Amino acid sequence: MKKTAFTLAEILATLTIIGVIAAITIPNLNQTSQNNQYVAGCLKSYSVLSQMVTKMKVANGPIGFGSLWTNEKELAKAMVEQLNVIDQSEDEATRSDVKSLKGEESTLSGMSFTTADGMIYYFSKDDCTGKGYVADDSTACLGSFAVDVNGLKGPNAYGKDIFFFGLIRGEGILPAGSYDGSSDCISGGAGVTCAAKVIKEKKLSYL
Repeated sequence: MKKTAFTLAEILATLTIIGVIAAITIPNLNQTSQNNQYVAGCLKSYSVLSQMVTKMKVANGPIGFGSLWTNEKELAKAMVEQLNVIDQSEDEATRSDVKSLKGEESTLSGMSFTTADGMIYYFSKDDCTGKGYVADDSTACLGSFAVDVNGLKGPNAYGKDIFFFGLIRGEGILPAGSYDGSSDCISGGAGVTCAAKVIKEKKLSYL
C-alpha cells in the first residue's frame, strides 16, 4: 500500500494561510475583548455611583436638599466614605492626557478618587453643561463625574474608557446623554454623552 505525505511546499502554504487568517482575526478579537471591558467598566461605575448616592441619601436626606449636597468638600468626604478608595486628591486635579472620541485633545478636572479596582473618578461641581443629564443642567445638576474605567491606561478617550455621570437633584446618578439621546456619541463625535447609550445597548455600537 502506497503511503502519501504532504510536501514541504504544501505545509508551508498551509502555514502561510493560517498565519494570514490569524493576522486578520486576532487583532479584531483583541479589540472586541477590550471594548467589552470598557462596557463592563461603564456599567460597573454607574452601579457603584448609584449605590453610593443611595447610601448618602439614607444618611443625609433627599438628594440636593440640605447643606451636604451643596458643600463640595463635605460632599467629597461623604463620597469617599462610601467608595473603596485607595488614593484621592484633596483639591481639584487636572489631567491633560485625554482626548475626545474623534481624537481631539481635551482635559479632565475635579477631585479625584482612585478605587481598589483601578478606576479613577473625577468629581466637579462646575462641569455639568453639555452632557445631556437633564433639560436644565444649571439648576438640576449638583455635579458631574468623569470615570476612567481603566485608570491611566490608554486610550484615555471619551466614549471608550472615559464616561460621564451627573449627580442630579431629586434623581440621583444619571448617565450623560440621558436627556438629549447621546447627541455626540457617534463616529466623529466628541463622545461626552456616550454613557447612556452604552448602558442601554451594552456595547460600543458607535465605534
